[in-house]
Amino acid sequence: MKHRLTVFLLFSLAALGSSVGETPQSGVVAKGVENMYSKPDDASDVVSQALLGVTVKILASENNAKAEDWYRIETPDTYQGWMAASSLRIYKAGEPAYASRGKVFEITSLLALVYETPDVTEKKPLVTAPISVYLEAGAPGERWCEVTLPCGAKGFIQVGDGVLSREGFKRPRLAPEETAALAQRFLGLPYQWGGNSPLGIDCSGFVQLIYRLSGVEILRESAIQLTKSGLVEVPRGEEDTADLVFFGKAPDKIGHVGMMISRTRFIHATTYEKPVIQVSTLADAHWQALYQGARRPKKNS
Repeated sequence: MKHRLTVFLLFSLAALGSSVGETPQSGVVAKGVENMYSKPDDASDVVSQALLGVTVKILASENNAKAEDWYRIETPDTYQGWMAASSLRIYKAGEPAYASRGKVFEITSLLALVYETPDVTEKKPLVTAPISVYLEAGAPGERWCEVTLPCGAKGFIQVGDGVLSREGFKRPRLAPEETAALAQRFLGLPYQWGGNSPLGIDCSGFVQLIYRLSGVEILRESAIQLTKSGLVEVPRGEEDTADLVFFGKAPDKIGHVGMMISRTRFIHATTYEKPVIQVSTLADAHWQALYQGARRPKKNS
């Protein structure tokens, strides 16, 4: 696998006329779900993830002690981390961002498989695309839609895995009850520190994804979501469906976030008792001891 990745990287850099010594400005994630690390080494801790088709800024480049090429990137929500160069396709000068023109296919299944041919049995999938991903799309057929992946390869996805729209499409703002129903589709999926897809997700990645799918953009970390995402404070005792609820040992030590699905219960990705997305009761003594407040989006934001 490492040999194939090295060959792919060398081919990509040669084709694009760049080198790690010449830090490019931007690129697109070419894999389904790719980790972002605190350092340019996959032995370091994961800080977040970036999904297939997302355009990222490239802030720096480095060749690490293992002779591997890495880029320090920034995702659209301004989160930064290191990603292996083999996981990105670097844009050529003047090239438009991926899925920024023409028709796009938005993944609405939790996970969708892209195949080389329009057949689920002929060959193994090319890539797994998580919910919220946009792919460049061709004309859809009755069952299949042709797509172009960020790496340039053609593939086919089943039309039931998403919806076809135009680039620049803005997700509609969902009602609180619709947001709560959407969140409950994720019940039982595994907790993963730094994760932000159905393959594994942490608390802040989960609420960020649910809000994004509901038409509201917020930042990545729970403490930042509490103070810097432009959300409105909710008085204690007035928490309601789709509000975010925050927990920590002190107001300045927020370490966990969930989302209300009723006036009394919240859904969250947690390792407490069981490391999965689950529903808890806000009045439970464990959570009340850590409770630090609630926030909700501004109306029509």
